[in-house]
Amino acid sequence: LSAVKSMSATVAADSQADIGPSIRKELDFVQVRADFNGVTEAFDEDTQRGTDRLVRIILQDITELETANRQKPGVPRSEKRLSIVQGKLSKLEKAFD
Repeated sequence: LSAVKSMSATVAADSQADIGPSIRKELDFVQVRADFNGVTEAFDEDTQRGTDRLVRIILQDITELETANRQKPGVPRSEKRLSIVQGKLSKLEKAFD
């Protein structure tokens, strides 16, 4: 949660900030998935189906955040893309809270 809040603060301070390295370091897809899988093993199968859906949504948001963060060198981030990045960060904050 603190990593996502830190990325949100970075983007709020500089709309052109590259948070890609933070995404890859703090929200490592493989590690996040492994952590969630470790937690869901404690639940029965019916509960696991529900949590698996939530995990897929969170992992998709991480992937979409990384995609929205990418910028071509020398090309500023558009308002639309900035809005997407901020929206994904906000959604992840709620998911990890």
